[in-house]
Amino acid sequence: MPSSLPLLDYQSQLYPFIAGRAFAAKGWVRDKRWRDTGPFVLGTSYGIHPAVRIYYSPEVITWLEGGRQGAVPDGAMVVKEMATPPAARYMTYREMLEYLHPDDPEAVEAQMLEFLRKDGGLNWTVMVKDSAVSYGGWFFASVDASAEIDDFAPPYAPASGQAGDGLCMRCHASAAEELVFSALDNVEGYPGEPLNFRVDESWRNMTDQPVGAMNLPIQQYPGQGQSVAALIEDYFHNDDAYDKSNAGAGGDPVRRSTANPAFVQIFPPVDGIAVEASAVHPMPSQWLDHVPSRPDGPQHFLTSDNCLGCHGGLGGAPSGIAMFLQTGPDYGDGYDISEYSEWRWSPMGLAGRDPVFFAQLESEFALLEQAGSGDLTDALGTTCLSCHGAMGQRQLQIDAKASPEAGLDPNAFKLDYMALHAPLTEAEDARQKADGSFAYHQYGNLARDGVSCAVCHHIAPPERAEGQPDYNTLDTYLMNGTTGRFRMTEADRLIGPYSDVRTKPMEHAMGITPVQDDYIKDSELCGACHTINLPNVDADTSVPLDGYTEADQAVFNRAASNGADFLKDSYGVTYPEGLTDFQHSVEQATYLEWVNSSYSEEASAQSCQDCHMKSDFRSADGTLALDGITTQIATIQDTTLPEVANLLPQDEVNVPMRGGYRRHGFVGLNVFMVEMMRQFRTEMGLSQTQPMTYATNGAQLSIDTMAQQAREETADIGLSLSLGAEGIVADVTVTNLTGHRLPSGVGFRRAFLELRALDGAGKTFWCSGCTDGAGVIVDGDQTPLSTEFLDQQPEGAEMALFQPHHRVVTAQDQVQIYEELTRNAEGAFTTSFVHRVSHPKDNRLLPHGALTPGTPAFVAKFGDSEVTSAFMKATLPEGGAVDDPDFIAGSDRVEYRIPLPAGSDPADITVKATLYSQAIPPYYLKQRFETAPGGPATRRLYYLASHLQTEGTLIEDWKLATGSATAKLP
Repeated sequence: MPSSLPLLDYQSQLYPFIAGRAFAAKGWVRDKRWRDTGPFVLGTSYGIHPAVRIYYSPEVITWLEGGRQGAVPDGAMVVKEMATPPAARYMTYREMLEYLHPDDPEAVEAQMLEFLRKDGGLNWTVMVKDSAVSYGGWFFASVDASAEIDDFAPPYAPASGQAGDGLCMRCHASAAEELVFSALDNVEGYPGEPLNFRVDESWRNMTDQPVGAMNLPIQQYPGQGQSVAALIEDYFHNDDAYDKSNAGAGGDPVRRSTANPAFVQIFPPVDGIAVEASAVHPMPSQWLDHVPSRPDGPQHFLTSDNCLGCHGGLGGAPSGIAMFLQTGPDYGDGYDISEYSEWRWSPMGLAGRDPVFFAQLESEFALLEQAGSGDLTDALGTTCLSCHGAMGQRQLQIDAKASPEAGLDPNAFKLDYMALHAPLTEAEDARQKADGSFAYHQYGNLARDGVSCAVCHHIAPPERAEGQPDYNTLDTYLMNGTTGRFRMTEADRLIGPYSDVRTKPMEHAMGITPVQDDYIKDSELCGACHTINLPNVDADTSVPLDGYTEADQAVFNRAASNGADFLKDSYGVTYPEGLTDFQHSVEQATYLEWVNSSYSEEASAQSCQDCHMKSDFRSADGTLALDGITTQIATIQDTTLPEVANLLPQDEVNVPMRGGYRRHGFVGLNVFMVEMMRQFRTEMGLSQTQPMTYATNGAQLSIDTMAQQAREETADIGLSLSLGAEGIVADVTVTNLTGHRLPSGVGFRRAFLELRALDGAGKTFWCSGCTDGAGVIVDGDQTPLSTEFLDQQPEGAEMALFQPHHRVVTAQDQVQIYEELTRNAEGAFTTSFVHRVSHPKDNRLLPHGALTPGTPAFVAKFGDSEVTSAFMKATLPEGGAVDDPDFIAGSDRVEYRIPLPAGSDPADITVKATLYSQAIPPYYLKQRFETAPGGPATRRLYYLASHLQTEGTLIEDWKLATGSATAKLP
């Protein structure tokens, strides 16, 4: 039985049994004849499967004879022999054999089997009933003639056989009972006839057969022998737009074969941090991230591959098109905009594999160990993984409480779990049991799947706990709903935006009912992981943190304690309690920034979903532009597919077309991570091909969408020139087009202005904000600025050098960098998330409508709540920007004074201003590489970053361009 053996060991037993046709030797009952699963027209099959002839184990026949009542017993099997369609070729060939061997049925069977293997490409799909493997209770497998089992090696393909396979359940979930469509009408020895479908003569082109029924002259072929695929190809090849798009298409950038010299010069390979490719710590294949719904009822979290079959789209004829924009003749040519595919290559889909995140955690642990606080590492890691590995971390808590006898430890979600997967062999099984990791592998599978489908679609609004003050809605969230401590719907209930959904297929497959809930469209849902309130473990606990009052500090600390109380009351976990001893502050405030902006106000409302779940589509080459998208949002065995027996009633499976489709791209500006994951798919365990649509450009589409967001929806640059200051004065205005600060999220992200002056020959003679090939900002002599790494502290100075906020820039070593800089208790600049004691600078661009606590406008919008006031202080500037009258809500103005070369004509000068984004700036990388150089995640990040091919990509020279403007003197 599948549940009794590790996956590969079971495949090793099952596949030879199937490929050797042992089921036929056992005399299992089979279909009356080979049959089709859909029409066959112009050389193209419209069937769900190829031509089939099914064999049934005795248990299945007994169940069918009993009127399909009750459960199919464990051990039952349905074996679907399949061959190249249509079935007519095998029926015709058999008729010929029976004519030639009228008295020798054994010869007929033997020669028929030979023909099937040679000309039909004989292969099998099989269902094995085992109620212990999943909610649906079936193990699905596809077996070829070689009986080759899976290896989960690069380039990574989905499992050929596994429990609760989402690709198979896409259709089988629409069966009226037991995920099985089988009917006695098809079976030898029973009355009735199989379903028939239209089959034309286009298959009668078998030139290796004698002229006759299987080899007609071309004049008797429909369409003169042209297939549907060929006709579609002809149509597209006559389309100029497609020709242009196809000519400009290129492959993925290829990683560097050797380390980037510019990178190595800045980040020397010391302390053993540089490793060979073979020593890079790999992530398991994404197809090992498989956790189906449990046999006794669904758990809260299951992996995205369960959703893929129905929500992964269809890529063209003959299967149809859903959540896909076809631009070429072949299946999968175009843009896969399905929920699964765009999510897969989004930062949310990649969160559980993010190499930067894991290197950050290694640094945090190293810093805690150095400070003698190593006992906090489990609590901090578990806290961080409550978002990045939300499904594994939370499911472990749920299961530990529900089954205390299992001995699970929910207070320490260890990084080692992220490398675990279900044992594939008995040897792996024994090894995991010996080292104590066996019980945790399913949680590693879940955690690697990132911020997956079952996270967002399970989140419920925060609630006040008993005894808390009568908070308003916003304060209830602030005090109870941040830092990944979200409430959830029931395990068997997933929320979505539509009320008229077809519930039965999901209920059959997973025991889960999709329900309508407008909270899925509420920005507060996003705030669960986009407001982060963290401890500062080196701060003096007797005084509030820099910039806050005692009342403010009490609010942050109380919110942290509320979160700890919620987790203890709900799941019995205590890990956060050690962290509540420290002074807390808001480490990330993206949702708060949106709340404190005009985008949260009714008159100008734009939600997180409005910007990050686009409802339109524009291709990067400009050939395709759609203002809105209408599509089915799920593809199942419905009324648009060929008829099957024992289908659910039509009104239970008829999936409507829906307008206003929201894409699941979830992108910001972190092209760096997506490009890194794309170029290093092997190391990061990612597959290029989406198995439903066969599209291979998912990463590129994610990057294209980020490019559009960077170019059109991030910042607007205004530039005007005048003579003055013994040269040219450039007046630059940067307008924030986003609904939060720019940059937002983790504090180490930065954006900076490059102001470049060019002479009449187009040569740069003055530049503020130019960089080298590693993204390091340099001066006019191409020397890295002394402020770039925040580690040069002049004698007698209070802190290391950094770029202050500038109102006026007069030299090439002065650069306007929009960023948050933090220092630890010792006064050193840090990128740690839990040593954020003071903030000498935070001039990240404010969104439009940002208000200051205590002002009449703020009180008019938010009231006089101390909770709201404290949290909203985390959305305000600090340092020099506070006193800059040109730094206002929504924009900043900077004046540049550019000296002219001797003898130059000012009229010949061109000035260009560009705002660049760096999601992973050089100083951040330097701190990672120096803090934990021996860590496997840090070494992996060094390898990926040093070998990343940036030339010719959006992040050439380690920076991403957003808005820009060019001007000459009027």
